[in-house]
Amino acid sequence: MLDLELLHLFVTETLDQVIDFGTGIETFRTEVVKQAFIYPFLMHEILSLAALHLGTLHPERRAICQHASHAATGLALFHPEIANLTAKNCHACFAFSSITFMHAWAAQDLDKPSTLFFSSSNSPRDADAVDIKWVKLHRGTNGILEALFPIISKGPLASLMAEWVDLDPNRADPLPPEDEFQFNNLAEAWKDSTTLSATETEVLDDASSKLRRSLSMLYYFPKRFGKLPCIMAWFSWVTDEYLRMLEKKVPEALLVGLYVCVAIKWLDGLWSMKGKAQNLLRTILDVLGVGYERWTRWPIEKVLGSHEFGSEK
Repeated sequence: MLDLELLHLFVTETLDQVIDFGTGIETFRTEVVKQAFIYPFLMHEILSLAALHLGTLHPERRAICQHASHAATGLALFHPEIANLTAKNCHACFAFSSITFMHAWAAQDLDKPSTLFFSSSNSPRDADAVDIKWVKLHRGTNGILEALFPIISKGPLASLMAEWVDLDPNRADPLPPEDEFQFNNLAEAWKDSTTLSATETEVLDDASSKLRRSLSMLYYFPKRFGKLPCIMAWFSWVTDEYLRMLEKKVPEALLVGLYVCVAIKWLDGLWSMKGKAQNLLRTILDVLGVGYERWTRWPIEKVLGSHEFGSEK
């Protein structure tokens, strides 16, 4: 009965609190749930996200909701499916990796330092940095799309990709003048670095450029694409090399992370994302330390408000 309650919550309330565009809500409510009845790993992930939501809505039931969590089972069943990707299971695998993004952010405890990008260790270059499993699961979406895009784009989840199919990869990515200035300024943080290799500076340039693209879409096409997909796209586009630099808490990679917080703040109206940009930004500032005020001032103002400049580390 609890599982039935969770599924009902997912289709009637949870989706409206984790997805910000109508086409996505309807597709997950109908086609994704249909896929979940075929592929148990997807159903387990749906019920797990709904259990987290129910525990938030009714704190007195949080313990029983945690006990009912299906996350571990869903993940265990997902691994063999993604290892044997086919024209049949690719739709469910794509949906699973998308829900993983929503679940990871929703599960972050705002009363603790964010662990979404790196471990909570105070060491700026922790050799034992935590593996960002949720990012890699979500980034599996890219591999799925590359392998079977013609099939997925014409299948039951086609509506999720309709606006993305004919995008020009060489299109311009305009930004408002202030943002344009800030992104040019950000590149100066590693332009003449003596501690980074040429490859690492290229990785940072690429991460910044792709973030710029996501922000440009947020500014000028939020209704066309939905804000959530624009931000999810950056996590799919960014390279593994950048993620490794972020995990190691390389200062220049952390600065890019602060600018990511500016984009994430756009989703503050969603239950799963509320307060997460602020929490992540404060965590990065604590790890980054002093000496980077030239680049931290703008994201602090955009995410926390100018009245919080005094909290800058």
